[in-house]
Amino acid sequence: MPVAKSLKPPEWIRSGAEITGGLDLLGLRLPVQFIGGTLLDGVTTVTPSVRYLAFRAWLVHRYGQTGQSDDWQTYTDFAARIESALVLGNLTQDRTISGLIGADQALVRLEAGTPQVEVSSLVKSPASTIYAGPSDQLGLSKTRDNLVPALVDTRGLPLAQAVHQRLARVPLLERLVSEPNLTQATLDDLRELGTVARIDQIPDDERELLLAAIVPAKPLPKERARVGTYAALLALAAKKKARPTEGDLFDAACSMNRFGEPLLDQMAVGWTFYGVRDAIAVTQEAVLAAVMGEIMASTNGGLAGVAREQVVGALMERVEEHDAALRDLGLLSAAESVTSLSFRDLQRRINARISTDSVSSQGVKRWPDTLVEPLLYKRALKSGAGALSLAVVAWLLAAARVADAVRENNPQSGTLSYQGWRRLGLRDVILPELERFHREDRPLREVAAELAYRTVQQHLQITWSRLQVDLRRDVALLTAEGNQWFSRGKSFAAGRTASRIQQALGWLGQLKLIDAGGITADGDVVLKRAFAVLAEEAAA
Repeated sequence: MPVAKSLKPPEWIRSGAEITGGLDLLGLRLPVQFIGGTLLDGVTTVTPSVRYLAFRAWLVHRYGQTGQSDDWQTYTDFAARIESALVLGNLTQDRTISGLIGADQALVRLEAGTPQVEVSSLVKSPASTIYAGPSDQLGLSKTRDNLVPALVDTRGLPLAQAVHQRLARVPLLERLVSEPNLTQATLDDLRELGTVARIDQIPDDERELLLAAIVPAKPLPKERARVGTYAALLALAAKKKARPTEGDLFDAACSMNRFGEPLLDQMAVGWTFYGVRDAIAVTQEAVLAAVMGEIMASTNGGLAGVAREQVVGALMERVEEHDAALRDLGLLSAAESVTSLSFRDLQRRINARISTDSVSSQGVKRWPDTLVEPLLYKRALKSGAGALSLAVVAWLLAAARVADAVRENNPQSGTLSYQGWRRLGLRDVILPELERFHREDRPLREVAAELAYRTVQQHLQITWSRLQVDLRRDVALLTAEGNQWFSRGKSFAAGRTASRIQQALGWLGQLKLIDAGGITADGDVVLKRAFAVLAEEAAA
């Protein structure tokens, strides 16, 4: 049966919903995010400045001292004014300070040149809201439904008291606390505040208390993975003798030597799983981007509909893009073409590349060859129609890397099949389908085309499931009616799942554990402390 007739995307029901944008339009970033969350909590992609955690603890503490109502909205209104003053104060010291929430609006107010500067809320979501999740995960606070957050006595309260020793001496803050209707401040008052509340200059006592929460010496069981991830980043800084990057972490996790320390081997397994699922998500998104590009390049931007066989057929006819993608990975010679490859041919070539000198541990296979997940997702984002072939490579590479872990029920391997078939789980979809492809041994181009149809089906299923939750939100890029695909007039660009590693590295720099020369003396102390935690866990 032709591929085009074997996969039927769900028909689209016109709901009248508002067409909106979205990021995870295949739902395949969710397993990646889930894995990342198990390895690194307490930081998000929108929490770049670690000292905000200290300010938030102080705000909760100071609000409690005012005797105002135990109400979330009242507390948030209180915090927003004071946060505004903190941001303005910082910018009076240095207009280039980054990581401040509401900095753009604050600069507008400062550049107005008025004698009094407005200190009302700068943003809809203040730092007290944005940093709530990390604060709770780090054991500094506890969310209480619609009530004021509570500070944890062992971590949050000492941090709040350390901040209070400095901020209690600032008259402007005391006036803002005691006068709810005060919404203006002089530049001199803001400058005075800025000298003691720089977001990028953390006093030593606050720094030690923040570190005790982020990399605790006596972590809770759920915090051990976070300790391990920070230890891995510090170990990379020590080895590299420079500030590590997110890419360094993924390259090391997938490599033969991992992080060079047996105590970090479990972290290498976890971040390798992340890379496997990320490579799958990126290549499938690149396929969707190629499909949408082809549809929107048709007459009237595809709004009148295009036969889906025509779309996928046109993508498969761009042979040079497929050839180039496979040549970039060293899977095709200059004299060969994808048109002559079968599925088993590609499978054999990948296995030949990764089998030489490979090792396996905990069901995860590692090899010295450069054919690894980070290389694959970098290529996929710029491969055009070649993404359809690279999607097949991603599935085969995933099976080679972690199929044994899935079959052996490695304790962490369940994350590879998070939410099962709905997210193209390894156990539920990818491994069984690869076995079918192997049995059938069809031309590689047919398998790549089938994955393209599956990608559109995945998008429509995810879109429909979101509409069931909120009928006002329609994120579909296209609709399917019969064998026609209709554009919704929205383009799509593939991308990677944000890992939060970049933010974690930023925190390590702000806490003076790493710098341009790699790990610092303080960083070495914290790394040894983390190793002691991991050694205790390994001995248990």
